[in-house]
Amino acid sequence: MKLIIPQNIYSAIFAMSLPDELKKNIEVKPSSVICNELEKDSNVIGLMPSMDIYKHKDLFVSSKLGISFDGVLSNTYIYFEPEQLSFNDLFLRGDVSTNEIILSKILFTEKYAQDVNIVLDTSPVDFDNRNYIVVGNENLDFNPIDKGMSFADQIASLIEYPYVNFVIASKNQGNIIELEHTLTSLDKKIEDNIEKYLSNIDISDNLYDSIVAELNSVYFEITENEKEALYELIKLPFYKGIFEEIIDVKFV
Repeated sequence: MKLIIPQNIYSAIFAMSLPDELKKNIEVKPSSVICNELEKDSNVIGLMPSMDIYKHKDLFVSSKLGISFDGVLSNTYIYFEPEQLSFNDLFLRGDVSTNEIILSKILFTEKYAQDVNIVLDTSPVDFDNRNYIVVGNENLDFNPIDKGMSFADQIASLIEYPYVNFVIASKNQGNIIELEHTLTSLDKKIEDNIEKYLSNIDISDNLYDSIVAELNSVYFEITENEKEALYELIKLPFYKGIFEEIIDVKFV
């Protein structure tokens, strides 16, 4: 059984909590391609962006494991151009997925009354003249805790539930059940070992301290609250006319 994960701090923490025999079969890929890898091979499990459920409705989703946020910690941060009154363009960069593309449009319409134009960006960063959403490890270069705004916190505020960013999914529900059985009490295990895990990741002291202090706002287990949060999250694109139906999540 192979596990595919995106490249970010929180998926790395998830991976470090796995049994040694499973760590040998981890593969890191961009978030945007993980769902396609799952469709090609029923023996693969993926930690994939939650909004990809919409276009991959045949995938089974774990009812016990995932990554959710409800506070300052996030895989994605918003950086605003200073001293601006309004803006049109929002530059997305890093490990961008369906989540950021869809939810950023909804977020800025609902909370900031801005109908933004989403621009996928790979050019040099210009924080003085552009507004950014940065996804994944590229945030490590920009001191996100002090200079950025938590995208996860904004989405959580919008739906009044934690933001379920990543779900464990597979074409084979047996794979999910097997993984769930090996990772009981995952939140407690990560809490007990977080300093050891973070010592293996190259991050600033400020971010290290923030993750240790705010870890209780990151959830690696899915409970009934996170299941309800996921349902609320996937309703948003339907209510905004982006998708034509509300899907049923095939929880295992």
